Amino acid sequence: MPSTRSQTQAAIDFPRRKQARAPGVPTAGGKDAASTLPGVTLLPLSPREKVLPLSPRKRLGDDNLCNVPQSVPCSPTKQSKKENELPSASHKGRRLFSSEQPTTESPGRRNNLVPSPLLKRQETPRSSERARLNKEPVCIQLFKQEGTCYQQAKSVLHTAVPDRLLAREKETDAIRRFLKEHVCGEKPGSLYISGAPGTGKTACLSRILQDFQTELLGSKTIVLNCMSLSSSQAVFQAIAEQMGQQGAPKVSGRDLVRKLEKQLTAEGTPMTVLVLDEMDQLDSKGQDVLYTVFEWPWLIGSRLVLIGVANALDLTDRILARLQARPKCKPQLLNFPPYTKEQIASILQERLRQVSGDEVLDSTAIQFCARKVSAVSGDARKALDICRRAIEIVELDVRSQTVFKPLPGCKLPTASASVSPVPRRVGLPHISRVISDVYGDRMALGSNGASDSFPLQQKILVCSLLLLARQLKAKEVTLGKLHEAYSRVCRRQQMAAVAQSECLSLATLLESRGILALKKAKEARLTKVSLKIEERDVEHALKDGVLVGNILAGEQL
Repeated sequence: MPSTRSQTQAAIDFPRRKQARAPGVPTAGGKDAASTLPGVTLLPLSPREKVLPLSPRKRLGDDNLCNVPQSVPCSPTKQSKKENELPSASHKGRRLFSSEQPTTESPGRRNNLVPSPLLKRQETPRSSERARLNKEPVCIQLFKQEGTCYQQAKSVLHTAVPDRLLAREKETDAIRRFLKEHVCGEKPGSLYISGAPGTGKTACLSRILQDFQTELLGSKTIVLNCMSLSSSQAVFQAIAEQMGQQGAPKVSGRDLVRKLEKQLTAEGTPMTVLVLDEMDQLDSKGQDVLYTVFEWPWLIGSRLVLIGVANALDLTDRILARLQARPKCKPQLLNFPPYTKEQIASILQERLRQVSGDEVLDSTAIQFCARKVSAVSGDARKALDICRRAIEIVELDVRSQTVFKPLPGCKLPTASASVSPVPRRVGLPHISRVISDVYGDRMALGSNGASDSFPLQQKILVCSLLLLARQLKAKEVTLGKLHEAYSRVCRRQQMAAVAQSECLSLATLLESRGILALKKAKEARLTKVSLKIEERDVEHALKDGVLVGNILAGEQL
């Protein structure tokens, strides 16, 4: 009885003891528990397998050696590892699920393949999706948004000398004729080019000199910017160095001037083209420097062609009054008027046509920028700067975004592959933001109608000067006092006033129109401003009797 009970207990249940028991060890009855089962041969296990726990909580299914009636060729750990291996390259894309059974049995493997719990845990919806993605090539990926179109647009909106100058055909032809007549014809002469800042004076002259390199091959060209000189007298030393007198002993004053005059009138000397940009910086006591320079082309045997560039329209009449007594020494005059809104818009559109693809700037944004700039200064460089700054704002915003894009070599459907080369266009709000942030309220639109050519801010400045001159009973006032009076008039008319630095620009534009006269000083606020027209002619010149009457009606500022 004890032996029968022992056999039945060994065949049905697990022992309560947790020690590992090797097959062949007799039970309490003296017989092996599994030896009574017919046709079962138990092989001794390896030492590592003997120490593994046999509890059902630890080892389940076919990993429980007590429930496996056949021999196991290797340890359970190695079996699990082999079962969980991914398919080989020859069986790419195939997985063995619990419903699949092997058709052939390889030597040393079990007859019945039952997937382990570890294998079942891998076959989740997420793993199935991962397997599907592994088989299908990935055609899209997350990339930073590109901004190549913005870089191209900024490069064409530079302020350097362009290949083609728009809205300056008349002035360009005049400079070409002058050079052909005097340089190619070896005839001395002088030309004075005037105009407000940013109206294309220096750009036109530089482009023409580059185009005339063949015609000027036998002559010498000297280009000096008078802003870089330490004093007005330093221009003579700079000219001497350009003419090859660097090794000569340094002389100054009248001796240096005589030496230069001798070289310019020497027989056999090639024609010399002297370009003095910002010529009004040579203003000195008695105007000796400017008189001397303008008299050089009319010396006996002179080989000099002088071209002066400055902002003031009447420099030769106001500063060089002595030239009036010698009409032969008076230079030819050429004025560059401020750009109109149509001309500024055409310049911006012509530049942006060089960018491949769609338009980076909306047409409404271009027109808005052109109107704002032409209303205050007509400075094309300022319009280019505003557009370039607006493009930078949009570019920074676009580059901070990420988008899905196809990988190189992947073909997507037409609907998915169509990507706009311009992620976001620069619109009117961006231009308005730049004008507001950088220039504040200094950009003001001119009034409508026939007086568009005379901006509103310039009208108010002229009226403010006239009212201030009445109260102070003085013909000249400083720019600082004029700006204070102008600001009070703007407040009274409920309009935004420009800053003092912009007020000087407005006064310079009025000087180019022949309405104001400026006497520059070291400090801008100390510049003397005066009217060049009579009081009764102000209303006719401004073409706005209502505005002039409202402003002049105020007795005190």
